[in-house]
Amino acid sequence: MMLMPSAARWLVLAGVLALSACRTAPPPPPPPVPAPPPAPVIVPERIDHYRVDDQASQVLILVYRDGRMARLGHNHVLRVRQLSGEVVVPKQIANTTFTLEFPVAALSVDETALRAEQGEDFKATIDAASIDGTRGHMLGDRLLDAAHFPVIRLQSGPLSDDGEHWTATISITVRDHVSTVVVPVSLTMNSESLTASGEFDLSHSQLGLTPYSVGLGAIRVAETMHVRFRVLARHVEDSDGADHP
Repeated sequence: MMLMPSAARWLVLAGVLALSACRTAPPPPPPPVPAPPPAPVIVPERIDHYRVDDQASQVLILVYRDGRMARLGHNHVLRVRQLSGEVVVPKQIANTTFTLEFPVAALSVDETALRAEQGEDFKATIDAASIDGTRGHMLGDRLLDAAHFPVIRLQSGPLSDDGEHWTATISITVRDHVSTVVVPVSLTMNSESLTASGEFDLSHSQLGLTPYSVGLGAIRVAETMHVRFRVLARHVEDSDGADHP
């Protein structure tokens, strides 16, 4: 075998080194993928929850006499008893809503102390028999029909602000009739309680009712009633101290 001369070997080695130097260097490794940013912390909107305190609330319905012989009748004071319900107050006060209800049979009629507080129109004394008669007519099937429709319910929509007070649009269910009334409401609230107060007129026809009358209307109940209310609801918390949803 013939060996390559030394000079030739050096030439071959130099060529190999030159070729090696011309090769493209491998690309650098890609930079590490950055970690995703932490998810934003979502703080739930604060919602305050209140429950109606019947003992600290008062809702009165003033019913007036009418007709040609109205002087023989009486004006009456009805008081709502056993009122229950809830008020939900989110961060935006205008979105406050409430639900209320009370048993029809719990309506009281002409409590002496309440009559005395309502002024000249209610100064007349009414005997027990007349009170029982008024109550019987009110709860009977021709008016509220407590036997078949034992509960009156109220449900509010959002409030509107007219600059002086809030205005609530309220759906009232009496018997099987649902009506909508607009009621001015003064609201005060703190961390412990909420109070809604005001007064407004309400007609029998709005509630789908026909006023009681006798003698072809000679003595009858007036179409328009007047409602005065002061409803107090107390703040409710869960056992862990968090507000109810």
